[in-house]
Amino acid sequence: MTIEANDGGVAGEPRSSDEWDIIPRNLHFNIRANRQRHWLGDDVVKTALIDGLSIFLPDGERFFIRSLKHYTPHLEDRALAAEINGYAVQEAFHTREHEEYNLAMKDLGYDVEAMEKPVGASLGMVKNPLHRVLATCAIEHLTATFSTQTLRHPDVLDEAAAAYRRLWVWHALEELEHKAVAYDVLMAATKDMSSWQRYLMRITAMNANIASFLFIFLRNIPIYLRTDGVKPGFRFWFRFFWLTMIAPGYWRRCLPMIANYYSPWFNPRNSDDADLVRRGREWLEKELDGYSPTKQAQV
Repeated sequence: MTIEANDGGVAGEPRSSDEWDIIPRNLHFNIRANRQRHWLGDDVVKTALIDGLSIFLPDGERFFIRSLKHYTPHLEDRALAAEINGYAVQEAFHTREHEEYNLAMKDLGYDVEAMEKPVGASLGMVKNPLHRVLATCAIEHLTATFSTQTLRHPDVLDEAAAAYRRLWVWHALEELEHKAVAYDVLMAATKDMSSWQRYLMRITAMNANIASFLFIFLRNIPIYLRTDGVKPGFRFWFRFFWLTMIAPGYWRRCLPMIANYYSPWFNPRNSDDADLVRRGREWLEKELDGYSPTKQAQV
């Protein structure tokens, strides 16, 4: 099955690997119509870990689009400007699907507005265009890290309801396809800076974003659990820690990739994800076989 690209097509000039093709796939996953409480193996902790990520995404992806598009008119590299366009289309589709995802959570009784509020407030404090692209670069590395782990360990979603599994694999695939765009824009925006000045700004932004993410994510967990009548006491937090840091260690698996960002020589292209991208594309096409490969595909 061939999935039709958005009218913008594949952005950017050809690279050495089609890993770097940015293909906007305008797919609808109908999460709201297929909404399900504890959709990951009927496990509230596992489901909360992933639902909690979706809370960040609509406001976050709108922030990313604005941050990179600010630089489009000023770029000498028109191929990069074209990649920003492809990136923006992918992220716009992600925004739409995660808005529906979050509405599905709201339909199930979760206080989505309370959980989303600090996300918008935190991003709204970042006004300077350079600071916005620094934040975007840092967060895109975090999302690429989560996406790599999703595609590298597909068993994480083995017990997931089909609509949710398809959405998260699709999202992970496209995050890897465009993972270098924000970094390239940052390099262009800071071309007159010394490498050490750029490095210090880059890691400072990462530190700030990790701290903000953890604070908001952990703050939101009790709000999420109220709807399920679960009190996050010692037993809950012990299992939360076990799942994230011990076995299977969802977050522990991410630590080496996150640490790579702190290298002065970091470049997202130093990590070869061509095989993961290929496997993700093959899985998605196989999973969606029989559905109409149109710009309004219903999956």
